Order: sequence, then structure tokens, then C-alpha cells
Amino acid sequence: MSTEENKADVEAIKNLRQQYLVAQGAGDAEGCLSFWCEDGVLMNPNEPAVVGKDALRSWYQKAFATFSIDFTVTYDQIEVAGDWSFAHGKYGGTMVPKAGGEPIQDNGKFLEIHRRQPDGTWKFARHMWSSDNPAAGTH
Repeated sequence: MSTEENKADVEAIKNLRQQYLVAQGAGDAEGCLSFWCEDGVLMNPNEPAVVGKDALRSWYQKAFATFSIDFTVTYDQIEVAGDWSFAHGKYGGTMVPKAGGEPIQDNGKFLEIHRRQPDGTWKFARHMWSSDNPAAGTH
């Protein structure tokens, strides 16, 4: 792959994430789902993996019913290998409970794998993250 093609893919992946963050901030479960492969896997801390679009839909609906979410992401690395890419970086933001209560500030790191689609676009295939905040009850 040429350097120019690689640059275009890296920019497309960054754009994917930015568009996803807009949908997430709007509490748009279907919008978030549109950025995932059919067999996508979300691996959050302290809960079982969320596998496939039906399970992801339920997860997003529950999350958005519970919280208003405002996060930013910074990539430290994005590598493209054919129709796959991986990336890691940092995230930070706030989750505000819709039922009231104190906002939750979170910062951490993530690892994601993307798959190029037949139309040339990129989607999330796998995503995992972990908070830098101390686990409850440990400090």
C-alpha cells in the first residue's frame, strides 16, 4: 500500500471515530451501530463481551437510557494492514446520570480493530477499553 493510500485510510479511521463520538454524544444507538461490523465485539471492563449488532443495540439503548455521554478520543497509533487496522489511544469525558446524581469523570485507554468494508469504508470490528480511575473499593 502506498503512503498516500495509508494516509487516506488513517484519516478515514479518525473520521469514523469522530462521527461515532457525535452519535454517542447525541445518545443515538442506531447511529452508533452504523459504525460497527455485523459481528462486532465490544469488550468493556467488568462485564461480559457484547457480541453482534443485536447485543450491541441493547447495550447502547441501556447506556443511553442511563447516561448522557460526552467523550473525546486521542489516537496514539493507527496501523493499516490490508483490510484490517488496529489503533490504540486515550479517551476522556463525562457520563451524567439521567436519574440525577454526580457526573462520572472517566479517563483511560482503548484498543480497537477495524475492518474495511466492501464499499471501502471502515467499521469497528473489536473494541476494548479500560479506565485509569481506581476500581471501586481499592483506594
